[in-house]
Amino acid sequence: MGLSREIGYRHGTAGSLFVLGRVAAYQSDYTAARAFYEESLGIGREVGNNLSIGFYLEGLADVIAMQGDPAQAARLWGVAEALREAMGTPLPPVDLTAYKRAVAAAHTQLGEKAFAAAWAEGRTMTLEQALAAEGQPLLPTPTPPATPAATYPDGLTAREVEVLRLLAQGLTDAQIAEQLVLSLHTVHAHLRTIYSKLGVTSRSAATRYAFEHQLM
Repeated sequence: MGLSREIGYRHGTAGSLFVLGRVAAYQSDYTAARAFYEESLGIGREVGNNLSIGFYLEGLADVIAMQGDPAQAARLWGVAEALREAMGTPLPPVDLTAYKRAVAAAHTQLGEKAFAAAWAEGRTMTLEQALAAEGQPLLPTPTPPATPAATYPDGLTAREVEVLRLLAQGLTDAQIAEQLVLSLHTVHAHLRTIYSKLGVTSRSAATRYAFEHQLM
């Protein structure tokens, strides 16, 4: 009974965050809207709220498109579309007008070929793969070979190094979330992974690691 009550509470929390995201988006506060949508999506994934994840993904895609990343938005829309088809839960008619308007704007911004490729790619990706691709280009651009990507010690990713650097500068979790335009839930997840990779259990130890390994 206790577990069911907790899951029900988390479902409600995710729904409330989604509504707050919509309100923020209507007010053109896309940074806040994205944080709300990301957190609702994180909770929805934790509790297996698949019926609502499509809404959370579509809201996040709308905001990401407005923030200038139509390729990632198209991927997320593709994931949401595939998820809805698998579950037999089409987008409600009441949401279709706003949805089609957002998709059309991103389509125009990105162009027919790139938009179709991004959408098709999203349909083949898992939710985790699509979110991991956030901020990454859809395809390599036809430019001269770039210098090799930076590598970091102990398997840290570029995003984890960004979080670690801000932590070492003394920023709070909330300030890190604001700086990187992430939800607090996502920052906490990054910190858990960072601590695990570094074998540390405190902010001071992580800070010392950052300076010792010249990551600042």
